[in-house]
Amino acid sequence: MDISREYITAVRLKSANASASGIRQMELSAYFTHCNLQPVHLALALNLAMSQTYKGGNFITAAAFARRMLDLPDTSARGKSELHNKAQAVLQKSEQKARNDLKLNYDERNPFETDCYTLDPIYRGNPLLRCSFCRSAYTCNMKGRLCSTCNIALVGIETLGLVTQAQAKGQYN
Repeated sequence: MDISREYITAVRLKSANASASGIRQMELSAYFTHCNLQPVHLALALNLAMSQTYKGGNFITAAAFARRMLDLPDTSARGKSELHNKAQAVLQKSEQKARNDLKLNYDERNPFETDCYTLDPIYRGNPLLRCSFCRSAYTCNMKGRLCSTCNIALVGIETLGLVTQAQAKGQYN
């Protein structure tokens, strides 16, 4: 369930990123890098975020994504992959420019969970609610609404588990 939730959130972030622009696009790509993905998929997410933040003039943030990519285990069979080479080049150029042109709603040093409705970060220490089925995170104003990730359960409602209609009818016979 955890893996499915992470990948659904990642796909939703990537889809929203494709239709966004400017600051929001950079933010969505940054959040995308915090989904718990397989290393090869995380490398693709880091590449997207690194490229978008570099092109957007946020060189400090681009350098951070480049460092994270360089820290990943190399997944190619023939030595250093193209992504690692690109990350090294972006890191070098970003360190020379050493500035961010735009302010993003993103703090790489502060752990967060992605609000699965707004696709914004809920930073550690802020209250959050979870879907009772898939455990997706939401802000408190989403209590009682249908989960955007699984479309099965309500957010913030405590349950003993899922009960199907057939099970419920059998209890009363």
